[in-house]
Amino acid sequence: MKILRAFINLISGLTTLLLSLLLAVIIWVTATQANDPTIIKPLQIPVTIPIPSGSALITPANPELNVTITVEGPASILDDISRDDFSASIDIASVEFGSDTAVNILVQQIGAGATITSQDPLNVVIHLEQLVTVDIPIEAEIRGEVARGHSMGAISLNPLTIAVTGIESEVTALDFAQATIFLNNDRETLIETRPLIFYDAQGQVASLRDLQLSSRDVEVTIPVSEAADFAEKIITIDLVGEPASGYRILSTAIEPSTVLVQGRPTQLDVLTNVQTEPIDITGLVETFEAPVALDLPDGIELDEFTEIVVTVEIAPFQSTQTFRRIVEVQGLGDDLEAEISPQTVRIVLFGPSPILQALGENEVSVSVDLFGLDVGTHSGLAPDADFPDRGIELRSIEPAVISANITQTVTMTQEITSSVEITTTSQIKQLLTWQLTQTETAQEETAVFYPSRFINKPQELIIL
Repeated sequence: MKILRAFINLISGLTTLLLSLLLAVIIWVTATQANDPTIIKPLQIPVTIPIPSGSALITPANPELNVTITVEGPASILDDISRDDFSASIDIASVEFGSDTAVNILVQQIGAGATITSQDPLNVVIHLEQLVTVDIPIEAEIRGEVARGHSMGAISLNPLTIAVTGIESEVTALDFAQATIFLNNDRETLIETRPLIFYDAQGQVASLRDLQLSSRDVEVTIPVSEAADFAEKIITIDLVGEPASGYRILSTAIEPSTVLVQGRPTQLDVLTNVQTEPIDITGLVETFEAPVALDLPDGIELDEFTEIVVTVEIAPFQSTQTFRRIVEVQGLGDDLEAEISPQTVRIVLFGPSPILQALGENEVSVSVDLFGLDVGTHSGLAPDADFPDRGIELRSIEPAVISANITQTVTMTQEITSSVEITTTSQIKQLLTWQLTQTETAQEETAVFYPSRFINKPQELIIL
């Protein structure tokens, strides 16, 4: 009985002790929580998808993405926690090429003191494709023809193939690449760099997006040569005679400059050129243009009819010629007169010699415009030359400036009344001589009188 009572007392004491301890813990936790509360904090953790060598990531389009997590813990710890305290990774070892595979995102905490309570997303769908490099053959498409009498040799391409790198499904869909070359009666070997167009097995133009090419162009060489019994020969012009005196041949031209002829190969090999029939230009003074025939050797003939036109440009020799002319006055007022200094100038004209030599005396003149100028001396006046417009140019006027002294014109009318009887011719002459000496200008004077009124009465003499 005593043992039972002792055991009960022991149990009661232990229970009291445990309750006291639990109460102390609760009090301690409550006090601690009040000083350092538990909080929740969201973080975005970067996730980098590792792409194996020789593969391409199709899904997701961006290999770098973020996962959002929520962490819980004491404020004292979470206040110092950042995204750098966590890492997110993806294991793509189980991902197969060409299929969509959901792969878990594993987020790990680098430090301690916080608990991850949520994560979004938990996984990501990965689609990988294998990268391959395939040599695609190149073909040449020829459009047009070489010139008649010529043949086309074997076409050469550089390079022969194009290395294309990309997703296996896209690269293997390519069948060939093609370059198109246009011929237009070519007579010589053609070397061109042409762009390539890629086609699939169905003959449709294929897209090259996301594909890498070793080259996008190809150099195409097409040999072109003359056939054995045909040859392209230069045409030379056979001119006879000389242009008129004072004229010269400025240039010659022939269109076309070459012709295709046919004949025996041995004869064509020694024939350097073909010549026109003689063209007589004796005495010509202007450009000559006309169709001409060819003077072909026996056994040689044109491959086909071709109109041949020769142009011989004939022009006069150019030279200068000097003229001396009195300066004419223009624009002077009615009551004014001018004295020009110098009165003559030297004109130098440049142009065709025959035209300069044929100029008449009155076809070249020099004038000075005095319009609006008043009485006085005016210097620095530029004389103006006048000559026919026949391809002639003015090279100089010497002197380049002249002066003009403008004065008022004097007109004197005097009435002379005299009681002297004038009965003789000598007396009339004496009176006229005296009157003319009284004028102040150098103009020619004219005396008008009436003899019938000079007899035995006062006479009137009018000097104009």
